[in-house]
Amino acid sequence: MRNGALWDHSRHWLNLRPVYACGEWILENMPLSVGYGITRGVTEIAYRFSPSQRSGIESNVRHVLGQIRPDLAAEGLERKVDETVHSIFKNRGVWFADLSVMAGNRRLADLFRFRMEGDWSTLQRALASGKGAILASAHLGNWHGGGVAVARRGVQVRVVMYRNHAAEFMDRKVARRGKVRQTFIDDDPMSMMEIVRALQQGEVLAMLVDKPWDSRSMAVPFFGKPSLFPLGPVRLARLAGVPIFPAFCVWNRLREFEAILCDPIEVGGGDPEQAEYDALSKLSVVIQKFVTENLHVWFNFTPAWSTP
Repeated sequence: MRNGALWDHSRHWLNLRPVYACGEWILENMPLSVGYGITRGVTEIAYRFSPSQRSGIESNVRHVLGQIRPDLAAEGLERKVDETVHSIFKNRGVWFADLSVMAGNRRLADLFRFRMEGDWSTLQRALASGKGAILASAHLGNWHGGGVAVARRGVQVRVVMYRNHAAEFMDRKVARRGKVRQTFIDDDPMSMMEIVRALQQGEVLAMLVDKPWDSRSMAVPFFGKPSLFPLGPVRLARLAGVPIFPAFCVWNRLREFEAILCDPIEVGGGDPEQAEYDALSKLSVVIQKFVTENLHVWFNFTPAWSTP
């Protein structure tokens, strides 16, 4: 079952279907400079009037900065936390605007640039076996854009995700335009059969793995302290005998992205629980590296570590 506490923490007063529809209309019908400007204004309001959302990001950023910037004294640390959280909120607005544009009718090729980084031939070699593979990503940058970038290379991509009823219509538009398939897991027992069948047919499953949504999770080291990660991706990889490729889509300039593929992680044999723990630990190390390098676009509103 879905973890109610985590789900409730991800709710937001702007997470309403009319808000998404309005944003999409603005980005579709107004000059992009106006649309992005309006989004920045709404984002600033969200930052000022979303204390619970802000506190979740603040706790994560404070812990990460405490690990990667031990030189910061208490006052300097808090100043850096405030600056980073504000930047994350602003960049989250850019993410929303990008997603709205992707869902509209503007030509994606004219507006978005994707640079493929890493050895993508390793993914092609893995798929040559006839089985699929798993792309494990995080709430980092524009994960929707990452799926589109991979699909544009001729790879059959299926996004495995929980349903956001408010934004689902926009998610579906982006997926359809990018030729990305979707499976919503939620509480549907048949979804697992669809996922396994997709792997058997050589599809690539894309999953977000930097926070668990239900009780099927395991604590592994993450920035020096145990944090819960979902078991689903590594268990599925073990049972299906497919590799996990950590992959991320990040940006530093407006609508210019880097789709980065990392070295594959194999879930070994032997004791199943130990194999899953080892694979999940390796995955958390990779995510930690990319969060460190791209903290300003890590959109994890859920506290990643329990209160000490």
